[in-house]
Amino acid sequence: MKKTAVLTAAAALVALGWLGREAVGFGSVAKAEREAEPVSVTVVAVTNAVFNPPREYIGHVEPAQVTDILPQIDGYIRRVCFAEGAVVKKGDLLFEIDEEQYEAAKNLRYSEIASAEARVIVAQAEVDRAERYFSRLTSADERGVTATERDTAETTLSSAKAALNAANAAVGQARAAAAIADFNLRHTKVYSPISGQIGKALHHVGDYVAPSKSSLARVVQTDPMRVVFPVSDRESFAWRAGPRRRLRLVMQDGSIYEHEGVLEFGDNEMSRQTATLTMFASFANPDGRLVANAYVRVLADDLEPREALTVPTAALTRADDGLKAWKVGDGSKAVSVDVTVDGEWNGMSRVTGGLAAGDVIIPRGGFKLKDGDTVKVVDR
Repeated sequence: MKKTAVLTAAAALVALGWLGREAVGFGSVAKAEREAEPVSVTVVAVTNAVFNPPREYIGHVEPAQVTDILPQIDGYIRRVCFAEGAVVKKGDLLFEIDEEQYEAAKNLRYSEIASAEARVIVAQAEVDRAERYFSRLTSADERGVTATERDTAETTLSSAKAALNAANAAVGQARAAAAIADFNLRHTKVYSPISGQIGKALHHVGDYVAPSKSSLARVVQTDPMRVVFPVSDRESFAWRAGPRRRLRLVMQDGSIYEHEGVLEFGDNEMSRQTATLTMFASFANPDGRLVANAYVRVLADDLEPREALTVPTAALTRADDGLKAWKVGDGSKAVSVDVTVDGEWNGMSRVTGGLAAGDVIIPRGGFKLKDGDTVKVVDR
């Protein structure tokens, strides 16, 4: 009984103590101290900076030139002059076609030229003789020359001139035939029209080939190579008339290709199926890393980028109604503002609304704040 009375008295004293503490305002003082203490934050200034994120496209590699090697004449292949899969240069000898018949044809045609030229000499002599005879008749006394003789001389001269013309025409014809023979003989040797990598030989020694048959081999230009990629119809005008772009490639292993590209041209038609315009770019390929029909990623950014209003992407928080940032306003008060952006690059976002150059924002820790909180800048 005595113990219960002691405990009751102790509880009463504790209660009186708390009532006394509240009476003198201790609770309100502590609360006021907590509200008055500012939140320590770091800040950054909203500034204009170069903002040049590359756009990415899927492209495929193709050779700028592909040439099927075709024979210009009929004949049997006498020699194959390249190693299959080798890199050849423009003008390298690839095939030899048997030339015996074409050498004989050339000799025949040149002998025909000599024969035709000899006939021209004879015809010219006949013309000269007929002209002299006709000249004597026309200068003689008319009483000593009959009309028949004069007509005969005139006819003989005309015939001689016609024969001379025919002989000259025969010379021209013989020379044309000789030119064809020269052409045929030259083309018994088949040279590469471009530099590139040659594939397998499609015909071999002893095969009979002709222009109407299949090609002899195929040469693919390997340096430079062309990368083809589509751009959307919205972007197509900017690609054709906009700023110059730097073009880079991301290879299959994720590495950046060591050579930058040059935009050659855009196609002259928009694809109806995909609403895209095909662009063609040239890339140096001295080491053969770019292989025809391989797929790569194309990175395109402006060569002369403009500055834009930027903020750290980490400073933006996403709410139900969009992006927000914490701005330090008058009196060091934290204010939540709505922000609109257009693109992100290297940890920075391009601001299109809500902030202006010179505004001070809190880049991190905004989740601890509410509108109107007083902040203390500890670092900038």
